Amino acid sequence: MQNGNFIRMLTRMQNVPRWDEYAPRFPDNAASHSFRVALFSLMASYLEEADGQPPVDRQILLGKALFHDMNEVITGPIKHRTKKEPTLHAHIQAMEQQASEQLVALLSKSLQPAFTTYLVHAEDESPEGRIVEAIDTFDAMLYARREARMTESVFFEQKAAELQAVLERHPLVSIRRLTQSVMEEDEMSHFIENVLMMDTIRRWKGRFNTIDDNDATHAFRAASLGIFNGLIESEKYGVTIDIEEVVSRLLCHDLVEGTTGDVLGPVKHATPVTAAAFEAYERAEGETLINNLPKEIRAPFRRFVVEAKDETYEGQMVDVIDKLDALIKMNMERKLNGVEYETGYRAQLKKVQMTYENPSVVFFLAYVLHDLDYVTS
Repeated sequence: MQNGNFIRMLTRMQNVPRWDEYAPRFPDNAASHSFRVALFSLMASYLEEADGQPPVDRQILLGKALFHDMNEVITGPIKHRTKKEPTLHAHIQAMEQQASEQLVALLSKSLQPAFTTYLVHAEDESPEGRIVEAIDTFDAMLYARREARMTESVFFEQKAAELQAVLERHPLVSIRRLTQSVMEEDEMSHFIENVLMMDTIRRWKGRFNTIDDNDATHAFRAASLGIFNGLIESEKYGVTIDIEEVVSRLLCHDLVEGTTGDVLGPVKHATPVTAAAFEAYERAEGETLINNLPKEIRAPFRRFVVEAKDETYEGQMVDVIDKLDALIKMNMERKLNGVEYETGYRAQLKKVQMTYENPSVVFFLAYVLHDLDYVTS
């Protein structure tokens, strides 16, 4: 059992670059990309249901979306053209499967069946796999379109047009609808653009950071921890928890910062009056953001965005996982940058230890955080 090593590998997703050979204006990585794929897959699943299609298993959908590229922390990024080269395709596919199985083997036995589905069979022919595969292409189109708009790159202009043509003919109605929204720049496109720009919202501002962090990479780690902790609770300790709800909320809990920015915690909570004012402001901006979505899917996204940290057990899990991710970030930083982060790490650790008794939190502190502190083989 090397759960901490699995989480360590998870944090390395943000070190796996995408598109870097084309010198993009907005650097991309596997973590930011996987966050977007997960959130757009969530949107697609609700759009499919609104169109009368059979519901998919959203927990499986979100797991596949979040972890579909995790094997790249072992294989490194491989260009799509190289993957499709006939003489190499089978070799690369076998290598990626072996890497995925190697990652799954790090986990507790009780978690391995679910994560085999998420990693090894991510883009299979299941309804969930088909959505993830299509959204993978949709996100590439969005990214290329943003680069073309900002840099006038011929490559990105051609790539965006090529992918748009594929998406407009896609058999899934949700994919065609999302693509049409972007092309027509309707209200839903404003929500989509907000998601795309989350990688520009930097976190931990005002501190010297050796590891860059933004809202997209944070949401990826938090949502991934949501699945991990949720399965620890349900499979290992028999706790009844809606993992789909937890992960959906974690993906969306900071979307409002696309408008408000990432205001430092000590500023937002300087006094009770200040905290209440910021809460009201963020709730109002969240409602504005949600109103960009089609009416038929606003209700669940209102929970995910506006009520992410409510008093339900799932809302409490969102709150604690947000803090656990801060522990992970500060733990990485303090090893290279102790002066800046050691005191904050100790204070955050004490706060978590004194406040939360969820089985997954106890497990995280006892095993995962220990493994992150001390490198194990």
